[in-house]
Amino acid sequence: MLSAARIPSVCVTCQKTHFLEVGQEIAEGQLKWFERFSCKCGHGFEAGGVGLPATGMRRSIIAQSGRAEVWVDDPNKVPQILALLVKGLGVPEADARQRLAKLPAVAFEGTHVEAAFIAIALEQGGVVGRIVNHLPK
Repeated sequence: MLSAARIPSVCVTCQKTHFLEVGQEIAEGQLKWFERFSCKCGHGFEAGGVGLPATGMRRSIIAQSGRAEVWVDDPNKVPQILALLVKGLGVPEADARQRLAKLPAVAFEGTHVEAAFIAIALEQGGVVGRIVNHLPK
């Protein structure tokens, strides 16, 4: 599964407009992000990392690929869900607790790949979540 976007960008070498490609995937059991730029003049680069990408990159991916929500229902699993969101993704604990105060609830909202990653992690912890995908506007 891949979520991606193309962002207009100016080449620093030739000053022509091309596209920066940004995206996410699940690889080797990890949530990974990437960005790459390739110009006809020969200039280019690639970068990537593990975890959530920068906020602007996520916004672009959601705007072009759509967003997804992970819904949960089981009040007995809230501690496990909180641990995943807070320790695993760095979601502020107060925000996560507020989201989960009344079930069913959206435990997480982000890109399609992020939602799939969260759903897999929840399932491995014995929590059933369902993904609701929304197309881009």
